[in-house]
Parts: sequence; C-alpha cells; structure tokens
Amino acid sequence: MRFDKVDVAILRALQLDARTRYSKIANTCNVSVDTIIKRYKKLQQKGIVKQTTLLLDPRMLGYEVIANMAIDVEPTSVAEVLGFLKEQEGVTFATHSMGQYDIFAIVMSHTMNEMNSLKEHIQSHTMVREVNTSIWVDQFLLCPQNFELNNEASQ
Repeated sequence: MRFDKVDVAILRALQLDARTRYSKIANTCNVSVDTIIKRYKKLQQKGIVKQTTLLLDPRMLGYEVIANMAIDVEPTSVAEVLGFLKEQEGVTFATHSMGQYDIFAIVMSHTMNEMNSLKEHIQSHTMVREVNTSIWVDQFLLCPQNFELNNEASQ
C-alpha cells in the first residue's frame, strides 16, 4: 500500500498519542474529520494498524537498568533456550532472530549488579554460546505486551 501525506500524518499522530482526536489530525491535514476516520479504518482493514496501546516506563516501577541481549546458542536448541529465558525474572521479551545471534531479548533489573547476575545466569545455560549485552541510556518505554507486570514490580 502506498501512503500519502494524510496517511502518514494519521500514523505519526497516533504513534505519538493513540488518543489524538481525529479532529486535530483533520485540522493539521486540512481535510474533514470524516476523511480521517475513513483513512484510519482503511489502515486497520489493510492490517497496517493492528491495535492501540500505551507505553510503560519501567524506571517508574524501580527498574533502573534496561538492556538488549543478543544470544548465540547451539542451532538445535533455540526453542529450549527461549523457554528457559521466558522463565527468568527480568526477561521481558525474547524472540528467535536471524543473523549473528539466534535470540534477541529485552531484559531489565533494579541494579547493574542484578543485571550482571542475570547475564551470568543466562550465559551458564549449557546451550548458550555467547551473550552480548547493550544497556539502554535513553527511551526506556516498553509496550505492555512486552512488559510483564507482577506484584513485585509495584513494590
């Protein structure tokens, strides 16, 4: 599907705040509200817009260290290691990936020592060959479907 400036304006406005009023987008684009509504529904029907969500800031819940982990595993053990990762406290997202590393994960912890312990624990799995960690320094916002909340997170 090709996008014009109105489609792009709709997507950008709703990416910044999914509660943006159609009338505000319409005023910005100099089109009618009805046009924005029809375009938005078309974007949904085409599968470009799947859902709206909110972003959580884990720092506000006490998680000070957020990182990406690129994990190289034995080729036949990706599913096993993914299962292991999903059981680990602090692993908020893990998926099979292609390229230099077999698994990409987003992890979080309260302290850097806790992050180091988590990395060492993951590295100790017999099917894990290497773990490469990159600590986030900006933009700690996570989508709720990638951020498991539990009672501990609110303490």
